[in-house]
Amino acid sequence: MSGRILIKNGFVLTMDPDIGDFDDADVLVIDGKIAEVKPHIVADDVEVIDAKGMIVTPGLFDAHRHCWQTQLRTTATDWTLSQYFVNMRARFSAFYEPEDVYIGNYVGLLEALNAGVTSCVDHSHIINSPEHADAGVEAFQASGVRGIYCYGFFKNPKYKIGEPIDLPLLVGDMFGDVEEWRYKDAERVKLKYFSESAGKIRFGIAPNELEFRPYPESRAEFSRARELDPIIYSLHAGMGQLEKDVRLVKLMQADGFLSPKCLFVHAAGFTDEELQILVDHGCACASSPDTELGMGMGFPLVSQRIMKLGGKTSLGVDIVSNIAGDLFAQMRLNLQVQRAVEHSVDFKRGYMPGDIPLKASDVVRLATIDGAKAVGLDDVTGSLTPGKDADITLFDCHAINMTPMIDPYGAIVFNANIHDVHTVLVCGDIVKRHGKLVGVDWEHWRKKIVASSEKMMSQSRHVPIDKIGPLFQNMFNYNADEQLREDATVK
Repeated sequence: MSGRILIKNGFVLTMDPDIGDFDDADVLVIDGKIAEVKPHIVADDVEVIDAKGMIVTPGLFDAHRHCWQTQLRTTATDWTLSQYFVNMRARFSAFYEPEDVYIGNYVGLLEALNAGVTSCVDHSHIINSPEHADAGVEAFQASGVRGIYCYGFFKNPKYKIGEPIDLPLLVGDMFGDVEEWRYKDAERVKLKYFSESAGKIRFGIAPNELEFRPYPESRAEFSRARELDPIIYSLHAGMGQLEKDVRLVKLMQADGFLSPKCLFVHAAGFTDEELQILVDHGCACASSPDTELGMGMGFPLVSQRIMKLGGKTSLGVDIVSNIAGDLFAQMRLNLQVQRAVEHSVDFKRGYMPGDIPLKASDVVRLATIDGAKAVGLDDVTGSLTPGKDADITLFDCHAINMTPMIDPYGAIVFNANIHDVHTVLVCGDIVKRHGKLVGVDWEHWRKKIVASSEKMMSQSRHVPIDKIGPLFQNMFNYNADEQLREDATVK
């Protein structure tokens, strides 16, 4: 821990309604905990951080990210969800070695810290072996980020260059029953890395793709997963048209699987009735507006729909193979899409909008305290409340894009970018100072991730994607000229 730190004279947004916000106040950190928040704190033997002209907030909370995809940045820029699945999940994932997982996770989490994100839920569906799982967790630990590592049960394909692919069996193998070794390895990982139940990184489970397989298989998997007692289940669900013939919520309700541990990710395809069921059972949702809009998963309105029902909701980046790894765009898109929908109601009635119900402060809450609440970590992070861990982000308002700063919430949502993230603390440790990550040899890691990326791009070109892609036509209900099921070889 960094001992005693006093953040002085900042514009403080606590996200704690009992404390409120301050135009000019201090935050005292002692032994990694927030000790006091008020104007004019006097304390001896402290390291002073001058926050004059800065906004001080809780660290940002990313409730859904696949950290392993960092070295594939921009590959998914122009993909739909179906194209993403064919290329990322049925091609690139097969060539990840444990070292690639470590590099992707570590650099991806550094990117999060650099953007002011201090907590992250990593939905890790790149566990091709026990060594892959170890690499993912150890990179998470090394990064300094708080969060939840969700052990993924998804089975990536097992291609080897020069060996034939049995195309008719490919999809069945990827979506078949979870192998026994995965359950045992998840238990091993939990015992090895997560024996401390209240540690900085907690253990979660990322089940298979629930909308892509017969529900009885998911029922058996979920029953086994419950034996592992994770802090959360990170569940891809409600992904646009994929949900239309499944109605997953009522199936899980009937089996008694719904609980406050369930984090339903994307969820745009759920009906109001289904969302009410989730709220009634204490479940939460996470939205990734950028990928949901761009990849065809539906309009990202679930956060506001859940908020109106009094439920728990949050935001996440999702994949940096498609978009940037900061939450600023997610806050902005979430806010503006909802506003556009609300304005359209007035337009249809022949009126101009008279007010904006959803405020910038609402989405800053989504990216801080609401994210922590969604996954059960609001007792330790998400707000600048004395007694909580000191996860803090400072935004510098001296740059041209942040000057003058009149509304701090508006500045964060509509003006800020990663270059305005001046200082970041996690558990009281300063991990970014004066706009630079602390203790990171970026040139070393830049070379590592570029080499990993080049290897991945080279190896993946051997996969006959033109033959594999059509196998997923029925699953995604997209149009294809033909459906090929002939054998192929990775040449």
